[in-house]
Amino acid sequence: MAEDGGGGGEKTQAPTAHKLQKAREEGNIAQSRELLLLVSLGAFLLMFIMTMADSAEQFLVSMKDLMSRFWFVEGDTQVIYALTQQAVSNGLVVSMPFMIFGSAAIIICGIMQTGFLFRPQALEIDIKRLSPMKGMKRVISLNNIIELLKNIIKISVFSFVLYGVAYKTLDISPMTERWTEQQLLKEMADWFVYAVFLVIIVQAGITLLDEVWTRYRYFSKLKMSLQDIKDETKQTEGDPLIKSRLRQIRLRRARMQIKKAVQKATVVIVNPTHYAVALYYDTQKGAAPQLVAKGVDELAFRMREMAGEAKVPIVSNPPLARSLYVLPLETEIPEEFWKPVAAIIAYVIKLKTPGARTGIY
Repeated sequence: MAEDGGGGGEKTQAPTAHKLQKAREEGNIAQSRELLLLVSLGAFLLMFIMTMADSAEQFLVSMKDLMSRFWFVEGDTQVIYALTQQAVSNGLVVSMPFMIFGSAAIIICGIMQTGFLFRPQALEIDIKRLSPMKGMKRVISLNNIIELLKNIIKISVFSFVLYGVAYKTLDISPMTERWTEQQLLKEMADWFVYAVFLVIIVQAGITLLDEVWTRYRYFSKLKMSLQDIKDETKQTEGDPLIKSRLRQIRLRRARMQIKKAVQKATVVIVNPTHYAVALYYDTQKGAAPQLVAKGVDELAFRMREMAGEAKVPIVSNPPLARSLYVLPLETEIPEEFWKPVAAIIAYVIKLKTPGARTGIY
């Protein structure tokens, strides 16, 4: 595997999830047309087998009636038009279920392939698509040449299969003179099902190969170089250097806020090494003390240093420090902690009397 240089490098890496999602949003998905053809043939054959008996009988009766009336037509254009319209109607009645069922199957298969992808942008008119030069490039592209060869091979195989079926019917053609209309229709339907079934088997093999080729070509086009992945990471997650710088700025600002809170605090209660909480008590308002800062481990150590520098009393009470740490910042302490905190506040007030010293209690 070649390593990337600074200019981009070889595209040897599998596409990332972000690249695949972006390609999907642009309408670039792995979709096999051969699968749609296979589904339509399968739906057609299934519908034909389900409705073959009734449709054939209905079509035979209607066409016999129609043909019997043609003998009485004497150049009347209106009658000819009416009979032609009836013939078309009979054909539509027979073929309509096939068209509806087949179309529904193709739509469902297309939706399953695309994953309910709908792009209104695809309906917009793009002037760039009308460029003759770009149109010529698309016509003579490698993909179109491969598609042409694939279609030639597919038509050749289908022709060979259908020729083999037609050649076999020659063996029974002499016997058709003695067959009734119903028997003839049944034999024709059986041979038709046999021919379509063989075509579906061939199409299934073609679909499998096309699906493999389509996905290989799709992922090959979306392959990325190591530099592409680095650039994408910077765009989606940000430059690591910038993120580190921003994290340092946020940490510095947080420490400045904690320092200000500790400097105005009445007391800092510690664990003595793992936890530290700073409480502020306003003697004028007489309200419950408020939690203004808290920290654990390294931050707790920094809070003790800040309190020492600001000459804020530090009191060691591990159970109380751990209990107060879980409280949200800028909230008054609950009533259950009033008694132990009141004792600490009284001790702090005593420290502020002349001759008292600050420190860890």
